Amino acid sequence: MKTAFLRVSFFVLLTTGPVTEAKEADNLTDRYKPLPDSTEIFDREMNRRLQDLQKEATSEGIACGDARKLRILFHDLNDSRFFIGSLESWAEDNPKVTKRSLEAQNSIYEGVLENGWIFNRLKLASTVKVNGQLIGTDKFGHFIDQGFEFYTPYRRSGYQMATALSSSLGSEKSYSGGASTGTISYADSMANYQGILFYHALAEGPNPYFRCTNGKWTQVREFRWADYVDAGWDEGINCNELASPEAQRNYQKNISKLEAQAQKNKKTETYTCPVSKEACSQLRERYVSVEKYVLSPECRKVARAGRSGGASQETATGKGVR
Repeated sequence: MKTAFLRVSFFVLLTTGPVTEAKEADNLTDRYKPLPDSTEIFDREMNRRLQDLQKEATSEGIACGDARKLRILFHDLNDSRFFIGSLESWAEDNPKVTKRSLEAQNSIYEGVLENGWIFNRLKLASTVKVNGQLIGTDKFGHFIDQGFEFYTPYRRSGYQMATALSSSLGSEKSYSGGASTGTISYADSMANYQGILFYHALAEGPNPYFRCTNGKWTQVREFRWADYVDAGWDEGINCNELASPEAQRNYQKNISKLEAQAQKNKKTETYTCPVSKEACSQLRERYVSVEKYVLSPECRKVARAGRSGGASQETATGKGVR
């Protein structure tokens, strides 16, 4: 009876709730295997989409000064399909994007949701490397879709970021994470936050992507993922929380298996999150004003403790990251 209730509840969430990215990514299993960086490929694709926006804005005659319609048009052109972000789908299907894919049953998520019914039957988002960081493809959906969703409360509140990020984290603790996959991802919240910043910079602020030239919206600077992606998008550093004690136990058990295998193979690699305490310290310095919304309690804890170092080569730093 309880399992049946979970199935019905999850179906209702997916069919009646806000559009959401209901996948998770495993950035710990196979973490230390080489993965080529795909930043340039993702940059080209995002700029292609911005050029499409320019053409459509001209075709639809969006008036100069109507930045709101430009934002809406960009989102409409790149909206999710069947709860999967359009850029995420592009990355998953594109053979030029090198990625790492795992089934939930063979990952750190085995058994994370009660009875393993819902989540263990979902395909995990693949892991890619962008700006030197290991991130799930689902983060691009959060950036484009949830960034757009939470830009509205940001603007309506008079550009109060705390208002928008409170809603963002609330969604992650409910329909976008805790109530759907059983996982609360602060890396998702970070991607949401960076998406809000992107939508504001689309046609507003001191250095927008679009300005009006000769009565038409024109892209005036190129998009770079390095301006947004940092270690806060990496769930091996910006740690997840699990929605139930049972899920937490299973999650930790799976990590312990990875640690035991590394020791057996005489490896010094660590899989316990955060794998880089130094990265957490850097992230906390960068996001101190919004840390409780975008950084996990564990990452903040080790940052406050002032410990440095870590086994991971990835750090929070990256080109142009704020």
